[in-house]
Amino acid sequence: MALSPEEAITTAKAACLDSAGKQGWKTDLAKVISSRAIDADKVEVVFDLTRDGVNTARLTCPYSLSKGVDASFGAAEKPAAEPAAAAEPAAPVEGEAVNPGRAWWLLLPLGLGLLAWAALRGKDEGTAAYTDTTPGTTYSGSYTTPTAVTTGTTTSRNIHVEANAKDGNLEVREHADISSAVLRRVRNGDTVYLTGHRRNDWLEVANGGWVRDIDVRYDRSTVRFS
Repeated sequence: MALSPEEAITTAKAACLDSAGKQGWKTDLAKVISSRAIDADKVEVVFDLTRDGVNTARLTCPYSLSKGVDASFGAAEKPAAEPAAAAEPAAPVEGEAVNPGRAWWLLLPLGLGLLAWAALRGKDEGTAAYTDTTPGTTYSGSYTTPTAVTTGTTTSRNIHVEANAKDGNLEVREHADISSAVLRRVRNGDTVYLTGHRRNDWLEVANGGWVRDIDVRYDRSTVRFS
């Protein structure tokens, strides 16, 4: 007998916590951040977990009613460590870091620089009218037209789109697959830079990862992906 979405989520939570406990996570301190039934077989649960009771890591648990917990759950994640006082971020990070224990305030100067750069580009690119018809959204207004890219062997890193996920946070995944690990999340309205590559319904992010086409906003009549 098929389970209802609520029953499937409850089953997934229990299985994911059991798997996390076997890997050394303190399940009694686990916090469920979000949960959803993807389809009749797949469920995704996001936890905040800790091993030492101090540092936490945000882990996404892909669960299948037919196959159980995905083997990759928790395998590549470690609790956050406190950064050194003079540490600098290794690479630009878009949006909100998945691990809340990191010193996100170190990225503030970089974020301000990106905003200033985007504002200067906006003067030359103009704006285009836009009404979002994606189910669950109510946005209507204007936005900066992204740089158009034609298909071919040359890819461009100048495509910029706007995060527009249903739950308010765009998930950047490691691979072009809904069950792949979440690398980071970007708040709706923030800019995401793409390489110009498309894989089915997924778009490649310039600094690593993939996002679903349905979860971003751009002028689909002018932008082309290879």
